[in-house]
Amino acid sequence: MKLSAGLLLASLLLGGVVCSCTNGPGYEGNTGSLPDTENIASLYLDGHDDYIELGEVGLEDPLQLAGEPFTVAAWFRQEADGDPYQRIVDKSDGPLARNGWALAADPETGMIHFYVHDGETGADFASRRDLYGAGAWHFVVVVARSDRLEIWLDGDLDTGSWYESGAHTLPAAAVTGMRIGTWNHSDGREWRGWLDELAVWNTDLSPESIAILHAARGRADLAGTCDVYAQAGNLVGWWRMGSGAGLLADPTAVSWSIEDHASGARTGSFRPVQGPRLDVGEVP
Repeated sequence: MKLSAGLLLASLLLGGVVCSCTNGPGYEGNTGSLPDTENIASLYLDGHDDYIELGEVGLEDPLQLAGEPFTVAAWFRQEADGDPYQRIVDKSDGPLARNGWALAADPETGMIHFYVHDGETGADFASRRDLYGAGAWHFVVVVARSDRLEIWLDGDLDTGSWYESGAHTLPAAAVTGMRIGTWNHSDGREWRGWLDELAVWNTDLSPESIAILHAARGRADLAGTCDVYAQAGNLVGWWRMGSGAGLLADPTAVSWSIEDHASGARTGSFRPVQGPRLDVGEVP
């Protein structure tokens, strides 16, 4: 029998696997969850010209994800209307994530789109219609496994996902730019709403790991480990969208950038400089 991520989590907590978590020397966690971390803010983009610039991704950069399984996850709260196929993140140099990969959500159809392109052919892997609604927080996870693509929303696998175009593939090795909240190669597809806890792993997370992350509601320390989440070493991008006591004390004291808490340390810059905002208190 196939279990949803939510049911898997219940089995972990109530009857099964003891998840012994760690977060550095001497830390002993509880069962079935990762160590907690503070989540105080999310990123708001206006759907017109706001985005986060992550810069050029070189051939040796782990965010290439070239030819390998990978996972992208994010919390989002989308406002109604705006562009179709709004980008959560895009690492590519053309439409349909040419030479790379991208994650999008379409407010008109309520569909998630997961784009992967190997340099010659690509896939637009789409969820069923009305998978999500505007105005509420949702947790999206897209997984590229060696033999298939998957879309998860709010802890459940969307079994109605299909290839709107193309077929299964894995990303090309190609130097491209990378952005949060817009098309990477030109204007358009700007995100309208909030984004939080965007993370990228260079491995395909298990359903059990997805369940743990969903249950944490953006408050899991992804650099920690536990019996059902041992992928901290595979975390190649983690943009928390604002953290630290300074921001909590003074929400206006921002550095006009988004810190990467993963090993890549790829800081994102606000575009325009005073366009995007960190919205303290607006979190999943």
